[in-house]
Formats: sequence, structure tokens, C-alpha cells
Amino acid sequence: MYVFPVDRFDRTITDDSLIKAYLNREGVERYSLKEFTEALNDDVINPDIHWVRMIDDNKDFYPISSLHIDDLKDAGFDVRKVTEDDMSTIAERLSEAFLELTFWQFLPEIADDLEIPRLKKRKK
Repeated sequence: MYVFPVDRFDRTITDDSLIKAYLNREGVERYSLKEFTEALNDDVINPDIHWVRMIDDNKDFYPISSLHIDDLKDAGFDVRKVTEDDMSTIAERLSEAFLELTFWQFLPEIADDLEIPRLKKRKK
């Protein structure tokens, strides 16, 4: 969710321009759905002075794994006091480990198995 001031941006700004303004720190805020709901309930976001836009930032991404609290149980952990923040941290670290240790090793191998053509190398 992107929140941006009505006095600085037109409601019809393109998604690309809005994301660029966010990245350039031009007064655009980005929220997860949970954060947006909390900010709205806490009157941080005011519909009189803010536009709101939902942009699917992940439209070209495909999930490759997920983590569930039962995964910790299955690994022998007592999950009674595990928080959502704990789960988010574990998921983030698992993602980093997977990327560093195996993702780049197996991606080309799987793509080759599917006979996805490789780009031709450019001559220097």
C-alpha cells in the first residue's frame, strides 16, 4: 500500500512514477497491509490529506517456499511463545541462506532441464 499526500501528487499518478517518488523519498510512504490497517486505525493516514494506492510489487515474483509454525514443531521446537516477529526473522534468514547456498546453484540447472534457451554471450 502506498500513501501519498494529495497536495503534492495527483490521484492519477502512474504506478511507476509513484514507486519512483517513494524510492526518491518524495513524501510517499509504503505499508504492508497490516501496517496500513494499523496506521489507518491510529489516524496516521487521513483520507482528507492522503491518497492511497495498492500496487502489486510482487507481480513478477513467484513464491518458492513458505514457513509455517508447524515446521518449527516438526523440527522439535516448543512454539508456544514464538511471536510473529520471530517467524518473520526465521523466514528472512532462511530465505537469505537459501539464496546464498543453493538458489544460484540450482536455478540454471533447472532452467536447462526445462530447455529454456540461454542468452547469447556478447562479444567484447
